[in-house]
Amino acid sequence: MISQSSFQDSLDGDEKEVEVEAEAEPVEEPPLEPSRDAQQMDAHYSLYRRQRSQQPGDSGDIGHRRTGSSDSFPKETLSQEDLSLSLVASNLSVEAETELRTFLIRRLSKGAPFAGMGTIAAVELSIAEQPVACYYCLLPPAEQPSATESDELTKAVVTDYALCFLGSTEKSLELFRIELDKYAQGLQPYLYSEASASEPDVQPYLSCWYEEAVLYIHRVVQLFQEKLSILLRAALSHTPVDIQGADSKIKQAIEWFLCAASLQGLMQEDSLASLCKAMAREQQKAIVVDCSGPTPTVTNAVSNKFCEDWIPSFLNIQETGNPFLIRQILENFKLKAIQDMNSLKRYIQQAESNNYALFKCFVFLKNCGNGEVLLQNVKVEQAEMPEARSVVKVLEEFLHEEGVITCPI
Repeated sequence: MISQSSFQDSLDGDEKEVEVEAEAEPVEEPPLEPSRDAQQMDAHYSLYRRQRSQQPGDSGDIGHRRTGSSDSFPKETLSQEDLSLSLVASNLSVEAETELRTFLIRRLSKGAPFAGMGTIAAVELSIAEQPVACYYCLLPPAEQPSATESDELTKAVVTDYALCFLGSTEKSLELFRIELDKYAQGLQPYLYSEASASEPDVQPYLSCWYEEAVLYIHRVVQLFQEKLSILLRAALSHTPVDIQGADSKIKQAIEWFLCAASLQGLMQEDSLASLCKAMAREQQKAIVVDCSGPTPTVTNAVSNKFCEDWIPSFLNIQETGNPFLIRQILENFKLKAIQDMNSLKRYIQQAESNNYALFKCFVFLKNCGNGEVLLQNVKVEQAEMPEARSVVKVLEEFLHEEGVITCPI
């Protein structure tokens, strides 16, 4: 069992002789991308209506789930009628739109993707010399028609929509897949109103997809500048953020940035759920962001050195106006946080039976600039492991004494 006195014995040694080396691979710099102006010119869209026959009892696209990382999905039995797509709205030329429709029919004939979850693929169109990234998604009605006795001998006709966003490269657009899914879902109220969707109804929403689902990240960095470190720490620590005085677009942009900066998808789901519950029980004081002025003011602001050290990278890239580079910097930031957390877990495991390893834990947490957040995450993940709890408790005590932790974890 690790004791405070045995740890103190380690501290009495020469701390300068201990250097915690980074065990993870260095984070790679993101590749250069086209300028923002060039990307915006290529931000095309197309929306198609599909009326397909459906046998009574057939759940269609709704029930399908991904079976792996592949973009292949359970195959439907489609007739030639089912493969017909009628154009609702597009800003492509006639020739390019025809090429896109052919591509989309070919893709859908191989198997329908899970409704509401987009797929990104490269498509060759006459508008560009190189293949263009295409995000496509099926948008089903909220409720499928129910079968009646009169339908037993006939096929029900279901109307759904296929949405395409085109621009940049596959790798770049893939960074914003979650945001594109959210933006696509926001189109559904326009599609399934009492009147059938028409181009005047949906064109304003579709034409803003790049501005709202991709460029939002540039607007947030530009708005917060050095204060961005507060949002980064809030995202890592699951601290609630109350956004006031902002219009709907700015509020959505900040919320999407917080979601993008969180470790969701990089941590195990059960660990993340436990951490969120633990944070909710502690009733953390919310960070209040007031956007009513020209620059946001922040109340209850908390930052740390780890997040602050990343701000020059964000601001340097922000000057280029390239959202894909900003997003890559954000992904690198999250990757480094995960690497540090994994290093801490290894140190704690070693420290269960080794006082020197415990000292390495202490030095690591003290110098990494993110010790409080890392220890908070690890404490929740290893709550059911008695030996690990003992190590974490000793680390908490000494980090409090050193001022690394200023409030109870």
